[in-house]
Amino acid sequence: MVRAIWICLSSSIVGALAMFFFDREHGRRRRHMLRDRFMARLRRIGRSLRHAWRGAAAETYGVSHRFLHLVPRQTDVADDETLRQRVESQLFRDRHVPKGNMNINCEHGTVILRGEVDSTDEVAELEERVRRIPGVRTVQNLLHPHGTPAPNKARSLEVRN
Repeated sequence: MVRAIWICLSSSIVGALAMFFFDREHGRRRRHMLRDRFMARLRRIGRSLRHAWRGAAAETYGVSHRFLHLVPRQTDVADDETLRQRVESQLFRDRHVPKGNMNINCEHGTVILRGEVDSTDEVAELEERVRRIPGVRTVQNLLHPHGTPAPNKARSLEVRN
């Protein structure tokens, strides 16, 4: 009995759909509308799948680069101005370094230190600190204690006398 009801119900639904889509006046339009709606739905699903795929790929790329950048790399300094700024920031972090009495220049990776400091020990200490900074090739130290002539001036004073 239940089976007969299901057969009757399903056959009437199929018959109604067939009448709806194969109607002489409006059937063609209904079939085309159904086809267009179905294709639009497939396009939307495809677009959303592509967006999800691109998002997952971008997230994976980002995670891989976060892992890649966890490994520290030795960087070579791009230019002399960047190296000068790096040296200044490293040296002047210490408040005891006389910022106003020092001049720092860079030429092709060579750092030139000029100025007056408090003691000869400080001259050697500053030179050693600069040598340890990444990107510094050599250091030309023209620092001198207060009251003494600069190393490059001492030679010229000796020649005059």
